[in-house]
Amino acid sequence: MSCRHCGKCCVEMGTKIYATPDDIKRWMREGRTDILKHVFVYHYYDLLEGEKIEGGEVWFDEHGNRLERCPFIEERDGKVYCGIHETKPQQCREYRCW
Repeated sequence: MSCRHCGKCCVEMGTKIYATPDDIKRWMREGRTDILKHVFVYHYYDLLEGEKIEGGEVWFDEHGNRLERCPFIEERDGKVYCGIHETKPQQCREYRCW
């Protein structure tokens, strides 16, 4: 079964997911400040290895308040689409609601 673009998984899981270290590093490499501004990144500085990224929580507004849903959900013609499909979090890529 393929995606029906109903949005059920995005709406239900959108605020329960997390960003992996690889997600965050990819968004930094891609210059995706539009995504990173909505992520609370867990990181620390190791004296020998430099900055270490542990992962992060998603989705927050500019004041640090958790959003009620993913800010990248796009609704068109009665269907739901991911506005960051090409670089969405790993958890979103792996989730199967069907």
